[in-house]
Amino acid sequence: MAANARHALCSCLTVAAASLVLCTSHASEAPVAPVAMDATLLRGLGLQRVAPYRKDITLSGLQRLSASQLFEGAITIDVWETQDGGTLLLKDYPFDQYVHVLHGSTTLTPAGGRARSFAAGDSFVLPRGFRGTWTVSKRFREILIIESKSLKEGISQFE
Repeated sequence: MAANARHALCSCLTVAAASLVLCTSHASEAPVAPVAMDATLLRGLGLQRVAPYRKDITLSGLQRLSASQLFEGAITIDVWETQDGGTLLLKDYPFDQYVHVLHGSTTLTPAGGRARSFAAGDSFVLPRGFRGTWTVSKRFREILIIESKSLKEGISQFE
């Protein structure tokens, strides 16, 4: 076999071997699959205690809080609950947040605007920049979805 032909054959075998390694390593990774939401957590069982919000934004209650993360990727999905209800003063809400009320009720009142109430089974979006109050009933539980990067950047407003 001529030297050029051997070189070409060796180059092809090297590329083929490298491709096989790449395909094999990719094939061994778990496939992307749907993630089921934990029904126990959605019912409020097994949630972890979390610290209360800062005092300067807590107008009343909200001392007995619990939450658990259901998913984190480009979005974060959490279950959040309060046992004692209360009201937060929001000055410039740092992210867009989708909320589905699982238990209890909530009322959001924009500064200078009209109150909107939501009960179990209702969904709403609290947009970035909201200013006003957020009141939740005793034993309020929600599932919330926030874009993960925005959550990491804005969470300090509450801690």
